[in-house]
Amino acid sequence: MTLQDVINEAIANAFRAGAEWHAIVQCQQDSAKVGRQQRQWLQDPRYQQMLRHHQRQAAEAIGRAILRLAVEQERPRSGTWI
Repeated sequence: MTLQDVINEAIANAFRAGAEWHAIVQCQQDSAKVGRQQRQWLQDPRYQQMLRHHQRQAAEAIGRAILRLAVEQERPRSGTWI
C-alpha cells in the first residue's frame, strides 16, 4: 500500500463519517436507514467527485508538509553547540 493509498483511505473514511453524522444528527434519520443509504452515497457521482476533491487536497497538503520538513532538516543550523 502506498502513502497515496493510505491518504485516500483515511480521507474516504473521514468523509463517510461526516456524511453519516450529518444524516443522523442534522437530518434526524435513524442509523439503520443511514447505513442502507450509505451504499447509495458511494455510487453517487457527486459524492465520488467531492471525495476525490478532498483526497487530492489532503494529499497535496501532506506532500507540501513533508517537503517543508525535509527542507528544514537540510538547512544548516546556525549557533549549534559542539
